[in-house]
Amino acid sequence: MNHETVVLSTTSDFSGWRAWARKLLHDRVPADTIRWTVEAPSDLYASSTTRILPTAPSTTSVPRSLATLFPAVFVSEAPERFQLLYITLQTLRDDMTVPDELSKQLLGLAAGSRKRVLDLRCQMPDARSPECQIIRTSHAAALIDSQATALSNLRPTPWAIVAPERTLFWDGQECRFGPALEDDISEPSEMIAAARNIATAGSGNAWWDGIAPVRLHPVATDIASSPSLANLRGQAIDCQMCDLCGPATRTVSGEGNPDAEIIFVGEQPGDQEDLQGRPFVGPAGQLFDQALREAGGNRAQAWITNAVKHFKFVPKGRRRIHQKPDSTEISACSPWLAAERKVLAPKVTVMLGVTGASAVLGRQVTVSRERSRHIALADGSIGLVTVHPSYLLRLPDEESKTREYTKFVTDLRMAISALAG
Repeated sequence: MNHETVVLSTTSDFSGWRAWARKLLHDRVPADTIRWTVEAPSDLYASSTTRILPTAPSTTSVPRSLATLFPAVFVSEAPERFQLLYITLQTLRDDMTVPDELSKQLLGLAAGSRKRVLDLRCQMPDARSPECQIIRTSHAAALIDSQATALSNLRPTPWAIVAPERTLFWDGQECRFGPALEDDISEPSEMIAAARNIATAGSGNAWWDGIAPVRLHPVATDIASSPSLANLRGQAIDCQMCDLCGPATRTVSGEGNPDAEIIFVGEQPGDQEDLQGRPFVGPAGQLFDQALREAGGNRAQAWITNAVKHFKFVPKGRRRIHQKPDSTEISACSPWLAAERKVLAPKVTVMLGVTGASAVLGRQVTVSRERSRHIALADGSIGLVTVHPSYLLRLPDEESKTREYTKFVTDLRMAISALAG
């Protein structure tokens, strides 16, 4: 019996595996005659290179339920993973049902990979500090490679991942891959410089094309059982619970002090929030920061979030014009806000505007009727409704702006005073 040896460039070479699997399936090569190996080419970390892969027509249709498992199985550390995936395709090609035992194996490997993915994401710092951050981790190279895009969305500002088999460097524009750093580098600035220098394979290197991203596909039950804010943030980057995830750049989760006793809930990210990956950093956020300081508060000691985690907009030329989220989108996003408040257990929740108030209170709200007073929330904590700072920016004259800004500061001061109650 003839045997076929297939050489992949890295353990994350999904495009190479897929191209060879398609050809071998087309040629009807049995799974037990294929030997899958990994051997790095000499130009694996070159800044620019090309690659030739076999081509063949597809012979297999993969159900979505199985297709979503493939990337997670591929980056698992199971020695048999390449063969198991090929056997699955071979079974489907022959119009046979995938055996239960094989399905269980795939599900188990995928679950293990996704657990490690979430662990890696939980290590990623948020974007409050613009300086390049070092993330030291023990995760395998393939799993790290599969998270390059997700991690850059989690933290748009620069970072370097340093692991036993991989260095991954994000400069704020592009992810580049490199081998492991030498063990004797300990000074952070030297490590960042070394990571920048050693991670040389980027978008111009064809060996790194087609890395399959491992996604988490969060559902309401997963969200509700999240044990930490980092866990929520790690899941939320893959949120597809409404259609807003398509046009938006990224999920914008809450940020702040994980021990905060006061939480501020706005409407949704705006243009700058979507780009920077942080809530309340645009013009309305800057006004909010100013008012909070005048009220005696400190953003660093609070938690800042939104009822909806994706930016809803319509394009107009080169601009993106804010659109108010509808009730369906607010409802779809409600598990995230509920889980945030459950983990934080704040004493006071400040609802900024009608969307934030409706999301927290679970009913229609008229801000003018309900602002500036304490509201008893279902969990026994205190709620307070006020305007959204963007409302202040839209006022037509300085007299109105001054008057309403003063009322806004008074509302924030009232909320802060409630912490002492």
